[in-house]
Amino acid sequence: MTKKSDNIKWVCFGGIGVYLMRCITIAAEDGLHAPLWDYLGLGYASAFGAVLMLSLLGLIGLAVSKRIGKRKATGLKPISMGYKISFILSYIPYVLLLAYCLYCSKYGFDFFTTTYGWEGFYNAFLVMGAVFCIVPVLPFCLFWQILFIVKWVRNRKVKQENHI
Repeated sequence: MTKKSDNIKWVCFGGIGVYLMRCITIAAEDGLHAPLWDYLGLGYASAFGAVLMLSLLGLIGLAVSKRIGKRKATGLKPISMGYKISFILSYIPYVLLLAYCLYCSKYGFDFFTTTYGWEGFYNAFLVMGAVFCIVPVLPFCLFWQILFIVKWVRNRKVKQENHI
């Protein structure tokens, strides 16, 4: 990719700054009656929130790609041990969700009523899964895992082509 196309992508994904400025403007017009985080959260489910999430994911993808490219240019391995460790650690929220659901299936899940067994597991999975998606833990982990796998596969293909 050319330097010019990278700059265009950085500007396009920089929509996150526009969104944050809009949220701060709304907060200032409202007189800051609530914490700033509440104003940022209000837009999370709106069209501006979708722009925020896509911009943030795009910026993360560009930053990781640029970092891997710099590592390649200096002769280092493109995917370092830090990336591998962060990939493994990105599974922790899924493991914690599964452990909590198993706990709730045995000891019950309280949400208006107490449910046990499969129903407790299912209800805990739905409620806590929704919470982890609202506070974007699971989407970021999934994005990081997909990005890591794509970069890893591409680097393996390049390594095989160079080896032949």
